[in-house]
Amino acid sequence: MASATFFDRPARAVARPLILLTMCLGVLVAQIDTSVVNLALKHINADLGADVGHLQWVVDAYNLTYATLLLTGGVLGDLYGRRKIFALGIALFTIGSVICGLAPNVGTLIAGRAVAGLGAALEVPITLAILTVTYPEPEERALPLGIWASCNGLAFIIGPTLGGVLVDHAGWRSIFLLIVPPCLLTLALAFATVRESSAPQGRHLDLRGQALAILALGALSLGVIEGPRWGWTSAWEIACAVVFVVALIAFLRVEAHTDGAMMPLDLFRSRALSAALAIAALMTFGMYAMLPDPALSAIGARRVGADRRPRALADVARLRDRGTALRLAHQQARPARHDGRRDERHGRRHADAGVRDRHG
Repeated sequence: MASATFFDRPARAVARPLILLTMCLGVLVAQIDTSVVNLALKHINADLGADVGHLQWVVDAYNLTYATLLLTGGVLGDLYGRRKIFALGIALFTIGSVICGLAPNVGTLIAGRAVAGLGAALEVPITLAILTVTYPEPEERALPLGIWASCNGLAFIIGPTLGGVLVDHAGWRSIFLLIVPPCLLTLALAFATVRESSAPQGRHLDLRGQALAILALGALSLGVIEGPRWGWTSAWEIACAVVFVVALIAFLRVEAHTDGAMMPLDLFRSRALSAALAIAALMTFGMYAMLPDPALSAIGARRVGADRRPRALADVARLRDRGTALRLAHQQARPARHDGRRDERHGRRHADAGVRDRHG
């Protein structure tokens, strides 16, 4: 459990900005990795002899691991310690990036991407949980959450812009190796500034739900990626479709009848949350439907990165304004104080919903 003296007042005032910086760095490295790899696909293809299917797995090995384990990462932090799981996630992300940067073949590159995705799945949801503990009052928490959310848009400025220059002038391996120093800085800051906290009451690992989620998303991804090679009516393709449907139905049934489920289905009774998730899913689909990007065959990676900056700047402004609006709303509403245990449960539930909102 978090200590009652999480920080004394003077130390807390100094430490909280550093904790916010640490959590923002954790989000930045994960999101930059998502946005920058697209620019290197042409160069990876030329260097490692990867075909289109391999290139899709280079992108999706990270995204698939990230998506399927994201919710479990938050539960592990509540059970075993948030700083511990956050540090483990950053360490795995760093190891995965090094593997990618030194990969001698496309298989090793894909494996490194999966390791990095596992690390991101562990550390990203913990950033919200740690911010919830660090800023326990809703009215003071809104602005830090807005800054945290704006880092997602900022990553789409830094990633394509810097990544384009690196790919064109230092080679595709540099985009993985250059992320290592920020990861090490994040790890050092985590141990220096973040106090350990946990909230194991009522939390447990939803192993059946996690296994079914991995099976469903894995079968869907395998079928979509390998469909052109296998043939859309081949036995393997039909088998993937059947496994996906059966695993999805089983997942929904398990989540509906499990206390402390990985994905509480009652959250979808909120129309606002359901609409936000639908919009986030469509936005994410639109982004990744462009991969592999045929524009990279005709123009340099640096040009592609520069062309994406206006949209990324709009994302940062939008997310920053969302944090300001939340802070003003809390100041006007002045909600009644909760006892510590109830407020922690509410904060953790809000944090989990925020991860699902942002990452679809």
